[in-house]
Amino acid sequence: MEERTRMPLDTATRYGLVVMALAQGWLLYFLHLAMDQRFWPATDVTWLVALYTVIVGVPAFFYLGLEKLKDARNLIAAGLLTPLLFGLGWHLGWLTSGSRSSGTVEFGFFFGSSIGMALFILALYFRSWSFNERLTFRYSQLLEYSWQQAQTIAMVGLFILAFWLLLLIWAMLFKVIGIEFFADLFGEPLFIYPVTALVGGWGLVLNRERIRLMVTIRVVCEALIRALLPLAALITVLFLAALPFTGLDAIWDTGRAALLMMVLTVVVLFFFNAVLTDDPDHPDYPAWLRRFVLFGILLLPINSLLAAWALGLRIDQYGLTVDRLIASVLQLLIAAFTLTYAVIIPWCRRRALCGIRTANQWLALLVAAILILIHTPFADLRHWSAQSQVNRLISGRVTPEAFDYRYLRFELGQYGRDALEALGQSDFAKNHPVVGLRIETVSTLDNRWQDLPDIKADDLSAIRRVVEVTPEGALVPDSLLRRFIDDAPGCLTWKQHCRLVRVEDAVPGPQWWGLTVQSYPPGRVYEARDDDWLQIGTVSGRTCAKAMVLRLKDGVQLKRVPGSRFVYGDGECFYRIDADDAYLRSLSAR
Repeated sequence: MEERTRMPLDTATRYGLVVMALAQGWLLYFLHLAMDQRFWPATDVTWLVALYTVIVGVPAFFYLGLEKLKDARNLIAAGLLTPLLFGLGWHLGWLTSGSRSSGTVEFGFFFGSSIGMALFILALYFRSWSFNERLTFRYSQLLEYSWQQAQTIAMVGLFILAFWLLLLIWAMLFKVIGIEFFADLFGEPLFIYPVTALVGGWGLVLNRERIRLMVTIRVVCEALIRALLPLAALITVLFLAALPFTGLDAIWDTGRAALLMMVLTVVVLFFFNAVLTDDPDHPDYPAWLRRFVLFGILLLPINSLLAAWALGLRIDQYGLTVDRLIASVLQLLIAAFTLTYAVIIPWCRRRALCGIRTANQWLALLVAAILILIHTPFADLRHWSAQSQVNRLISGRVTPEAFDYRYLRFELGQYGRDALEALGQSDFAKNHPVVGLRIETVSTLDNRWQDLPDIKADDLSAIRRVVEVTPEGALVPDSLLRRFIDDAPGCLTWKQHCRLVRVEDAVPGPQWWGLTVQSYPPGRVYEARDDDWLQIGTVSGRTCAKAMVLRLKDGVQLKRVPGSRFVYGDGECFYRIDADDAYLRSLSAR
């Protein structure tokens, strides 16, 4: 390890980091005060989130990447990073504006973790650039800095946690004897923000000065990882070797398969890059074990392929969601590493590690670029998810009753709300009144888990929009609609799926079938009798497992089976009417 990568901070940089932390603490307190007392920028979510992103992100970048305070390159980095983070925060604020959902927290977590990882990677390159006279990057230096940055984050976090635990003990001890001053003081935002910032800045300087401690921790971690890497490679080899005997059905049947294979691949890649060296004086493993580890690395693309296949099946079944798109992005990035390694190892052989290190430098920048890009309007995952879900509805892959309107309303931010509004104004909604009604109702909810209000039994216009009619456009008499709702009150709830089907080829005249899901019986048969409607029996499907209410939709023509009065078919499925005794007796009396 070169000595030039372990020089201590100069005096100006030490104090500069502490002052930067204090300034960040006071700015965060100002934003907290703005939200507490409701003045600008808290009154404008886009400005609020953009400022939070800059105030948190820019100092965090310099905490990790700053080498010398008096360096013009710091101004270049700040000049490029500040507008970038401001724009990303502005876009996130636009997404969450008008949202009353707890999903805003999920937006922030995904945004923070993605941008945080991107800043971690960019800080490596900036620190290397700041340390060297020219814009050159050495892999050994980047690897050393990555260990230092990870340890810095962990140690500063532990330092702040220990500090606040001591303050908590302090406050509780004095509260026991009746002195609550310290408990009140330590709970004030005016105390929390600047003091935490000061302690964090102090801990940061102390940690970055303790070079030997950081080297010792790294050596211990590398020793542990070196012991675990062969085990991780063995798990990969055994898992793939077992698949020809167990088959792939178990992988496709569970939604956890892709995640587990991705995790295993990431672990193997991390261990491999952390400890494998080509130093002949200090070999990492015996020759046979080293070859086994490299063999496990060569098999990783198969893991990536199977994980992508399993994920693709889930997407084909249920469409794109933000979670599945995140998994897809991660899978593509992981596959980029595994495929690159699988090509370099047999191609370069003895110089494979040198080629992998060169590839890692470019792949790391690719990871940072993609993590930033997916939070811009050009490739926002929520936009793709909204379009995918709406397309599934319009294409008929999901019914209007089963469609998750709440997901668009609460989980996809402004993109979801815009898609919901466009769907409500589309020709599809005009042809399916239930879509418009459910969009109107979901738009009044405060959160995703709030129950939808039931439809009133006397609101026939709302009931007509919920109960679908086959054939489309057929006029349902009010008396029949009331009779059907009296028999199937579940149709007044949003969890029920109901349909009225007009059957022309019936004896002695047209019938209406009232079909429901989640209730018994699933189908009722009505026949006009004077000015009222008489239920003459029930109907059940005999040859199709799919629910009748879903099967008998627009375009399906029911015809009576010749020679039978109570059996009907639509060309693929047959349905039988179980007539009531009273109705049968009335037929014999005719």
